[in-house]
Amino acid sequence: MYYLISEAAKKVDVETHVLRYWEEELELPIKRNELGHRYYTKEDIERFVQIKVWKEQGLQLKAIRLLLKDGKLMPLDDVQLVEPANQIAQSETREEKMHRMAQLLQQALIQTMTQVNEEQTKALVGKYMDELEKAKEHILKELNYQFRNVNEQNEKQLQQEEEHYRKLDELMRRKQKKHLE
Repeated sequence: MYYLISEAAKKVDVETHVLRYWEEELELPIKRNELGHRYYTKEDIERFVQIKVWKEQGLQLKAIRLLLKDGKLMPLDDVQLVEPANQIAQSETREEKMHRMAQLLQQALIQTMTQVNEEQTKALVGKYMDELEKAKEHILKELNYQFRNVNEQNEKQLQQEEEHYRKLDELMRRKQKKHLE
């Protein structure tokens, strides 16, 4: 079943502009019909309800973005960090709130470190690939130079041998001519 933005906003209990804002800021993959109108699935509604719960608990959109992967809620290793709004205990202790926040921060830190590691790995690979490419070019130029030198030496040697054989041939003809006279 699909919902238009006005229906989805009613189900989440927010204004339509809020859904559009969250979609843009959190880079959520909301589908559109042939006319370009947004339409929402049951999963989209559930995602928005969870985002609303997190917002009500004081999380900013930057922190919520860390809890989303490709616009979808991440599984948090079987740890329920945030309960749906209707299940939040009114008598939640300060320690429980702090524990829940620590879990959220831990998950956000893990994801951030993973992203940083991936970016650094790509940067290092790119840097070393550039250096390898430069080294390869240098080696190829050096080999080309060496081959040219060897070819020039071979040509020079061939010319010297030809000159030698030409002189030898000339000498032999003279001797033969002398011998025949």
